[in-house]
Amino acid sequence: MTLRINPEAIFFDLDGTLADSLGVMKLVYQQFLINNGKVPSDTEFDSLNGPPLRMVAALLKQKHAIEAELDTLLSEYQVLVDKAYESVCPNPGAEELLAGARRRNFKIAIVTSNSRLRTERWLEQTGLKRFIDYIVGAEDVKTGKPSAEPYLAALQLGGLKPEQSLAVEDSTAGAQAAVAANIYTFAIDWSGRSHDWPDKVHKIRKLEEILPLI
Repeated sequence: MTLRINPEAIFFDLDGTLADSLGVMKLVYQQFLINNGKVPSDTEFDSLNGPPLRMVAALLKQKHAIEAELDTLLSEYQVLVDKAYESVCPNPGAEELLAGARRRNFKIAIVTSNSRLRTERWLEQTGLKRFIDYIVGAEDVKTGKPSAEPYLAALQLGGLKPEQSLAVEDSTAGAQAAVAANIYTFAIDWSGRSHDWPDKVHKIRKLEEILPLI
């Protein structure tokens, strides 16, 4: 199979896509709720994959009736994430895919609900920064995924049209954001579990499946 478009750029989500971070992010979520005297659940964590941390903190504050101010809770969450990210490695196939896209002269960007600073630090510590042209982080948009705004910002920064671009996502919210921006989207499902993917995504099980298609 080959794509019916001629892409010039590829946009990557960070958490769970390039970064093997879902395990540590789950521990962060659990620790955050335990620290606030609440009970975590796997189902709730799965529903929080994709949106920016401010939205995650706001949802947890509301659902669990946590009394502390949102900014205080967000700061607590950020500290836990910063510490956890020190041990996060790239997902299998990430470096090979980035290197292959670079060899083919693709523009490469990160479009993430994570912060730009944390993203840059992770790219530096893993040696992947050399492949990346630019980053759209949580602080660069007013509304995060599943809104299309992060991907529209990435298109604008790259001087690109949707039909010139690809997106790679691992969450329903992220895939919804890319599809809403009319970008051809690869939806990676590492676990093989059923996702409520939006229509028009190209489902894959590993990053290595992408390079032969582009």
